[in-house]
Amino acid sequence: MSSPLGLAAAPSILSRGLPAGTSHATYLRSAVVSPVCLSVAVFAGCVGLGYAGLIGAVIAVVCVLGLGAHTSRFRRVRAYLDGQVEAKAKAKRECQRLKLLRQAGPARVEHYYELRALVEHIERLDLAEAARFELQDLLEQFIRVAINHQRCGDALRLAGPGGLPATPITGTARSRRRSDILQRRIRHRDECTLRMEQLTDELEATDELIRLIAQRVACPEPDRELDRELDRRLWELDEVDVALAQLSA
Repeated sequence: MSSPLGLAAAPSILSRGLPAGTSHATYLRSAVVSPVCLSVAVFAGCVGLGYAGLIGAVIAVVCVLGLGAHTSRFRRVRAYLDGQVEAKAKAKRECQRLKLLRQAGPARVEHYYELRALVEHIERLDLAEAARFELQDLLEQFIRVAINHQRCGDALRLAGPGGLPATPITGTARSRRRSDILQRRIRHRDECTLRMEQLTDELEATDELIRLIAQRVACPEPDRELDRELDRRLWELDEVDVALAQLSA
């Protein structure tokens, strides 16, 4: 599923690697064609070729691939394969984001890097909170708004810094058609300026929201158990003081 600007919507399934209920054949194929298995197979083939010729190389490669297929049954191997799928999905999504965001200029790319670092920090501290607020989708929304903001700036530059007057000029020297076109250009310029201001506000609001969530996640929750334990010890101290006072009376 893709957005109107070509950003691939990142399904929640990709953030957890292979989909739940993946067949053993899928894990088997992923294990056999994984870079680790293929590298070991090539090395074993070279060793087999050196010791026993072509037949030894074929046997060595087949044995390594068979061993790789067998290891696909283990939980740790499947977790590794899930991690590889997740890494590839993230890399593909990041390439699509940067390809689109370059249209908005290097300053906006740097701004995106800063927000992405905050989102990754939030995900490390509290993955559930990051998923609840859909921060990855929020980053993609930031990119869409940034591109639209840049397009508004390009449209205003096409109008020219001094090419249009503040208000339409009327006069007998101008034809009615030219005057109408000029009025339309001025109206479009004003609408584009207003839209650009709205997009600027959306960009700043997105930035502030991500920073707010980062602050909330970084701040630890109050330890109510500690309060109760302190109150209990204070009560015990009061009881001890009362008992000592009664004994000394």
